[in-house]
Amino acid sequence: MYIVERYVGECIQSLLDQSFTDFEAIFVDDGSTDNTLSVAQSLVAGDERFSFLSQENAGQSAARNKALAVAQGDFVLFLDSDDAFVPQTIERLMGVRDQLDLDAVYFTAKMNYEDRNLVRTHFETYADRVGEEDVLNGFDMMVHFHKTESFRPSACMYLIRRSVLEGANLRFYEGIIHEDLLLTLQLFPYIGRCVFLNEALYVRRMRHGSTMTKPRSIENVHGLFTVARETEKQLREHLDEWPQDYIDAICNRIYNTWDTMARDAVELGEETIAAYRDTLTGEDRVAFNLNVLEPGRYMSALQHFYTDSTSFKLGRALLAGPGWVKDRFIKVPE
Repeated sequence: MYIVERYVGECIQSLLDQSFTDFEAIFVDDGSTDNTLSVAQSLVAGDERFSFLSQENAGQSAARNKALAVAQGDFVLFLDSDDAFVPQTIERLMGVRDQLDLDAVYFTAKMNYEDRNLVRTHFETYADRVGEEDVLNGFDMMVHFHKTESFRPSACMYLIRRSVLEGANLRFYEGIIHEDLLLTLQLFPYIGRCVFLNEALYVRRMRHGSTMTKPRSIENVHGLFTVARETEKQLREHLDEWPQDYIDAICNRIYNTWDTMARDAVELGEETIAAYRDTLTGEDRVAFNLNVLEPGRYMSALQHFYTDSTSFKLGRALLAGPGWVKDRFIKVPE
């Protein structure tokens, strides 16, 4: 929990409303400066299923790791404190897990936008994901996600056996954002049995001021750089062991991560990117140059080529007229 006084009540109520009641809920306050902690504690006073930990502000990874260190349950779910579960979430997941003896159950989400503007600026959809209810191992599930374009990086959208995390010695990488992406990718090789329920069991809030809606910054670049480097490191250590189609799928995710960083480089500007590059080790600097800086420069040059061309300027001028008319005389429907 971090400065979510406005939202944490809805999150907690979604746990109180669960049809499956045999769970422990561990809340970690990450140095909130509002009344988040006291509000949360008052809502569940006397309910022994709920416990609270506090720490100086250290980020979501550190908070989740702190909870994992004391968790007692056989299975783990993550719930962001401004989001919610639907009332049947835990019952549905544990029912399928028990029926099929699974290590993990992947599921999907529906969106809750704080206002209409966020629909335009930060639209997300889960409607095009393709479920897979046959039991697969983690390698094959990642291949399924890749082939059907159904991969999503959120750690909040799967139930995971705690012993899998412990056995693989995996925790969230601290000090970065995009930590969900890294852990989710690292987990697949250690999952023996899993399914993907294409059911919206999670309610994801899109709100102003969250990590996802803040302007892109060098923090995004640093987080994604860590994801790319750590995922590639894990991959290279197991090239002779892992299935080739899985390796291909992970390579695609690594490439997409580099590509996103290159696009960020264009937006943030060369001075900001160069300053970050100067903090890297020699090996990391080479990787950054090859995969972020140079592709970003190429994208920027290509962008300028097209926007400076006569045809682009003419097309923009021709489209400006209808846009001017629409903006002034045609009412846009709500």
